[in-house]
Amino acid sequence: MWLCAIIVSCMFMPSATAHEPNTFTMIIGEDEVIPSNVTGQVLFTNDTVWFRNVDNRENITHQIRLDIDGDGLFNGTEDINSGELYSSCELDENGTKINQECEVIYKVLFNESTGLISGIFHYEDISSDGVVFTGRLVVNKDEHTTNVGPDPNYSTEENNDDGITYTDNNRQKLIVLSMSAGIAAIAIMMIISRPTPLHAEKYRELISQSEE
Repeated sequence: MWLCAIIVSCMFMPSATAHEPNTFTMIIGEDEVIPSNVTGQVLFTNDTVWFRNVDNRENITHQIRLDIDGDGLFNGTEDINSGELYSSCELDENGTKINQECEVIYKVLFNESTGLISGIFHYEDISSDGVVFTGRLVVNKDEHTTNVGPDPNYSTEENNDDGITYTDNNRQKLIVLSMSAGIAAIAIMMIISRPTPLHAEKYRELISQSEE
């Protein structure tokens, strides 16, 4: 029955899940950033947002500024600025940027190292021709959740064709009992099918000789 105990313990073993770090790209074009707002359960702690400039109009650059201190302004000491973003950077024959300060993508990492963990972050996109677009990012906390089995206060009742009502707890009990019965049946079959020991054969010979 030890095998049954191991299987049952594995069924109810707690498991932890965590959000894998992702990269979310926001496209900077001639009009507002796409998407302009990222809300809901999309961004989490440890995710990275890339602001990519694809506005290839001649002599037009963009700046992304984030309001980090939440004062509604974008020029505070805690606020961050991407600097000028170009649609492309000229490369040499080795694929290295000729102007090392040229950037197409502005990366914002939300984790403990940057101090940007979670919250609502407003940003503005300023193009060099003076047009401004605004938006916001909602970053959720990456909270690990542990699965410890069904909530004892929660059950989903369901009637089958014979009119009997089952709950989630009853279903689990039936599964465990069925597994236990199956394992026990296999163990019994293995015992029955084992070869008879040699000493048992000799015992049977002695019995048959005494009867003669």
